[in-house]
Amino acid sequence: MFITIEGPDKAGKTTQIRKLKEYAKDKSLDWVFAHNPGDTDLGARLREIVLDCDEHISDHAELMIYLADRAHHVETKLKPLLQEGKIIVCDRFSDSTLAYQGYGRGIDVNTIEIMDNLVCDGVKPDLTILLMVSEEEAQRRNKGEIDRLEAQNKLFFVRVRNGYKTLARENPTRIKVIEVDGMSIEEVHERMIEIIQTEISEFQKDKAGV
Repeated sequence: MFITIEGPDKAGKTTQIRKLKEYAKDKSLDWVFAHNPGDTDLGARLREIVLDCDEHISDHAELMIYLADRAHHVETKLKPLLQEGKIIVCDRFSDSTLAYQGYGRGIDVNTIEIMDNLVCDGVKPDLTILLMVSEEEAQRRNKGEIDRLEAQNKLFFVRVRNGYKTLARENPTRIKVIEVDGMSIEEVHERMIEIIQTEISEFQKDKAGV
């Protein structure tokens, strides 16, 4: 089963994925954790380039870098693990590209979907948990150094959030939304565990033909 964790910047993905790793370890669960981009040696080099504030990268070049990373990630890591029957929890995947490069940058979403389908070669999330944060809360959390993408203007992130909302409306069965404003870290974690446990159970039943 392939599970992805998505959300705009400052939604708390990093913290929640760390807690999922701790949960899996405590429960002796054989979950594999991945992240996209940057989860392979090639991907790490590509990610370093695309997030470098000193680099001027055109929007279409940025898209191609992310897709190149994903193509390599799918072929060398994700597909072999899924063929082994593993449960993968991945920090970002195709929805991020649609939200950031599609809705955020304004590149045609249908074109991105065609290209993404090509590089993913049939690998698609079975479940996506989307952590949504308001602009006001994101600004409150915005501290420390920022990378090239985080340095974009406010309107860019408004478009990204609206893009994620559109994707959630279009894929209500796969994408489960958690509005994190007003929730504690532990409350978000518990809700994520509830969703994941339910969906894994349903997924296993479907595979078993129950």
